[in-house]
Amino acid sequence: MEYLNLASGRFAYVRRGQGRPVLLLHGLGSSLLDWQPQIEHLAAHCEVIAMDVRGHGQSEPLRAPVSMAELAEDVADFIRTLRLEPCILVGISMGGMLTFQLLADQPQLVRAAVVVNSAPSFPVDTWKVRGQVWLRLGLVRLLGLPALAGMLAGKLFPKPEQQALRERVAERIASNDPTSYLHAMRAIPGWSSLPRSGEANVPLLVVSGDRDYTPLEYKRAYLDQLSDARLEVIEDSGHATPLDQPERLNQLLQAFIAEHSAPLSA
Repeated sequence: MEYLNLASGRFAYVRRGQGRPVLLLHGLGSSLLDWQPQIEHLAAHCEVIAMDVRGHGQSEPLRAPVSMAELAEDVADFIRTLRLEPCILVGISMGGMLTFQLLADQPQLVRAAVVVNSAPSFPVDTWKVRGQVWLRLGLVRLLGLPALAGMLAGKLFPKPEQQALRERVAERIASNDPTSYLHAMRAIPGWSSLPRSGEANVPLLVVSGDRDYTPLEYKRAYLDQLSDARLEVIEDSGHATPLDQPERLNQLLQAFIAEHSAPLSA
């Protein structure tokens, strides 16, 4: 593990391999540890970097409300400081949202991007969505992160043979700092990077598990708002695709990275 001091605090990261820089961004309540299958595979094909987003893992905790734009600026500062630009960004869930925010704000830092089980906005426009947000916030405040961790891990890995994954991920979610988790979560509802992220002239691969929380129709609908994007569906996968279908995702990432690793002048 390495550490980098930026204006907004200290950030933990790992760096492996050589070649085109590829930066991995995890989801809410996660950390760079959940990218281990991708780090091990991609390090043979490129320079892979995985960071803990502020408020997660071993990076700076969150002690005040924060916006998605501010968290994305952390990532931009990280990219500039390590001189990774233009890099290939890969983000899952909240990490995908941060990727969309960077495409909106600073697309020059991004050579190409992959978003996994994510979206360019999170509208709170139905009572169902409001209820889901209130439920998660309420669980953390009233019962603590271990209760939420058990519920989420059960949804992420419902199969009997996934018990080891359930236990590992539940432990990781439960180990989050509750204050940081709540601040990060509150940054998501009502957020949108559109229309600017859709206007970015950056190749984009949208990856979806066929059992992800949001239906494929939703992803196909927002795909029409993006200038240069295509969709790939991974079968028998839920929201945690990097962990429940690592080999299939690794194949997609390796091919996409190779496609966009030629010199920019070529």
